[in-house]
Parts: sequence; C-alpha cells; structure tokens
Amino acid sequence: MRIKNIRFLGLTNDVFEEGKHYITIAMLADWAGGESERCEPEKCLGWKWVNLEYMPERLFLPVENLLKSEFLEDLKGGLAR
Repeated sequence: MRIKNIRFLGLTNDVFEEGKHYITIAMLADWAGGESERCEPEKCLGWKWVNLEYMPERLFLPVENLLKSEFLEDLKGGLAR
C-alpha cells in the first residue's frame, strides 16, 4: 500500500492486562494506492476497512483508547477529506 500526506493524529497511554505499558503515537495518512498487506500472519488475522460509526466490538487497546480520546474528532475530520 502506498500512502501520502502523513501527519500526527494523537497519543494514547496504554496499559495492557499483562502489565505492559506503552505510549502509542497515532499517525494519519491519505491512501495513495495499492492494497494492505498482512506481514505477520501469525499475529494478525487480517485487515479490513470499516466506518468509524460501525467499529467492531473487540479492538486493539491503543485503537480503543484513541477512539475514546479528544483526538476522535480530528480522526473523523481527517478521514472525511
């Protein structure tokens, strides 16, 4: 997949149940062509594009935290462009 117009979206403070703690930097980019690729199939079942209004119930913790954050409106605005 090719992307363009890469920009900062937000930060999340992510504490996982197993005790691991990460600060995640979220970036936003525009699609420039190509298809997504699953580079680590043993870690990822697949990629799919979904509308923010219809997100799956189970999300990766950093994504869940980003959607709960003040950055959500920036994300919606960025995807609408």
